[in-house]
Amino acid sequence: MTEEVQEKKYIFKIVLLGDPGVGKSSLITRFVHNRFQASYLMTIGVDILSKQLFVEREKKSTDSSEEPIKDEVLFLISDIGGQERFASVREKFYRGARGCFLVFDLTRSNTLASIKEWQKGLEGVEEEVIYFLIGNKADLKEQIAVSDESIESMVKELNLPKDSFFITSAKTGEKVEEAFVTFAIELMKAVEQKRVDLSSN
Repeated sequence: MTEEVQEKKYIFKIVLLGDPGVGKSSLITRFVHNRFQASYLMTIGVDILSKQLFVEREKKSTDSSEEPIKDEVLFLISDIGGQERFASVREKFYRGARGCFLVFDLTRSNTLASIKEWQKGLEGVEEEVIYFLIGNKADLKEQIAVSDESIESMVKELNLPKDSFFITSAKTGEKVEEAFVTFAIELMKAVEQKRVDLSSN
């Protein structure tokens, strides 16, 4: 008698952190609404958006079922203003976060240099967080100012697996969906491996 495998439902609160103007809001808008706003609008305080995904689970060798098992993932995404004047607001919205995209602008090397400070700020509030590093604005090929070596060095400093780094373009949509789906899979694995506890959310 084969054991029936049930779909699971996960709710993950995630945050996108990084300097002003790196494209955090644009990445969220591309992922949630599949559109791009050409003009820059500064995030005032915090915006919260949600997006539902159905992620196909890897089949085990003992699983003979025909239909793939798809787990439901609901992302609650906090888009937090990067300006210093919103610093006092941030900590409130850090609480309960289980995932974080650390976002930098490929055309401005200083935005990569400040990534560790953003991580440090979140770690001061929440310890059980899965991090991905995102280099945004890949479409501005002629203006790219961040070297591969600098990125590799930061990935090592953050102690991230190599597949936790994505180069994206919110404008064209390049790798945006893939980054979020991969993130969902990594978060689900972290829950199964008890690296992340959702009961305290």
